Amino acid sequence: MVFPGTLLLTMTASAFQVFALAILASPIIAELDLSRAQLGLVGSVNTAIGAVTAPMTGRLTDRIGPRRAVSFVLGFSAAGMALMAWAPSMWWLFLAAAVGGIPQGWGNPATNSLIATRVAPGRRGGVTGVKQSGVTLGVFLSGLALPAFEAQWDWRAASFAFAVVFTVLAVAVHFTLGPDPEAEPEPTTSSAGSSVRGRLDPFVVRLAVFALLMGTAGGAVGRFFPLYAEESLGFSLGTAGLLTAIGGLLGMIARVIVGRLAENRIAPTRLLSVLAMVGVSYCVLLAAVNESTRGLLFLAPPLSAVGIAAWNAVAMLAIIMFFSKAQSGRASGVVMLGFLGGMSISAPVAGFTVDRIGVYWPVWTVAACLAAIAAALMWFDTTGRTPAAAAPAGSVDRAV
Repeated sequence: MVFPGTLLLTMTASAFQVFALAILASPIIAELDLSRAQLGLVGSVNTAIGAVTAPMTGRLTDRIGPRRAVSFVLGFSAAGMALMAWAPSMWWLFLAAAVGGIPQGWGNPATNSLIATRVAPGRRGGVTGVKQSGVTLGVFLSGLALPAFEAQWDWRAASFAFAVVFTVLAVAVHFTLGPDPEAEPEPTTSSAGSSVRGRLDPFVVRLAVFALLMGTAGGAVGRFFPLYAEESLGFSLGTAGLLTAIGGLLGMIARVIVGRLAENRIAPTRLLSVLAMVGVSYCVLLAAVNESTRGLLFLAPPLSAVGIAAWNAVAMLAIIMFFSKAQSGRASGVVMLGFLGGMSISAPVAGFTVDRIGVYWPVWTVAACLAAIAAALMWFDTTGRTPAAAAPAGSVDRAV
């Protein structure tokens, strides 16, 4: 199996369940008699488990090595989709979401560690962009394949089909990915003099807060965009899924491009701010469009790809660039705690809000405000990070 392909497919599997819940929202709600808030809560269980476990799985990755970690990510992804396919009630869906939440938080620490140990500086931007595009590949596949599978069979068979695919991938990765290189001794202090296992580096904290804000905004939008397109604008499930799929496909391209830009052209912090501002414009578009202007929704996929999806590639690359191999798992886990924590908060709140007031625009407006705060946070970064190109090859902890 080609190494970039391993990274790409691992990230696809790690987050796939959340996208499946969004795409299959209508038939799941109808069969299990759920409200939007309840379905949002199911998705929040997935991301909350990922958020809570991400720091632990990040540390575990540093101990057991990325090869084993990647195999576990794929195995848990398969188990989560299989349990979802068999769910007879909302409570079983909660169980499925909890199991699927482990790879949600583990995917980035495992794949970041794989890049840190096996990819030389200078190539990491492109490789990170490719592997982060795996998440948006999941958006594309779910939006394109799941409605077709649901129409041909039902939502359970559609879910189980991907459980089988992820199982095959887990076995393939275990037997084809070579042994991990010998681990380097873990430093006891960072270049700033802070303990590796003690106080977090200020840049990690800032990045985690940024991820929290963008995760909260993106979680509300991503979880309910297909349902919004159906309910408020009169699109069919197939068209809503197609719009989501296009956004996922463009997101794949965007993540590869911004990964290269962040390593060679633009300081990661400045690029993160610009991407968040594009996210603001996307949320404003959703708040402004109505049934008479619903054609404007076809502008949503490119704005979503750049403003909601692409920033994750830059954030993960910044961790790989600025921290040692021995710390990349832990730092990734902390940032994922912020990101998935935000997604966990936003989904049930957004669902509850729409259930009560019957419209989506207040949710989109709040999401725009959160993205604007995130943009300001990175624009006025004071931690002294230099453009990626200035980071010397082989830097240990961070470029300053």
